[in-house]
Amino acid sequence: LNPALPPPLRAGSALAAARNAWIAAGSGQWLSGQTAHARPAIARRLKEGGRPAFPPAAPDALLLGGSVFDLLASERGSGAAVALATFRPADDPRETVLRAFPGRSLTDTEGVWRAHLARLAGG
Repeated sequence: LNPALPPPLRAGSALAAARNAWIAAGSGQWLSGQTAHARPAIARRLKEGGRPAFPPAAPDALLLGGSVFDLLASERGSGAAVALATFRPADDPRETVLRAFPGRSLTDTEGVWRAHLARLAGG
């Protein structure tokens, strides 16, 4: 009965949570400083797995979500990454990315992210 608590889990809200899992997992990874420690696992994922979705889909959220926050912080500052972690995401994860990286297309941001992943994996 607390209005500050989220509504009960329903099919629609569960689907939205899965689409935006990269935000919850990535923010935790980045805020805790664990993104740099994921380098070996990222390298293995890129070498052995298929091409990851952008933004990362639910199966890759725990591993690759932090890389989006890391990229955002390196380009726009840690305040932008904190804002992404604390503001309500759009229903469409691609729209959330467009808001986080203003002035750049989703395709361009994806290319920069893939280059960032390659640096993380190689570094």
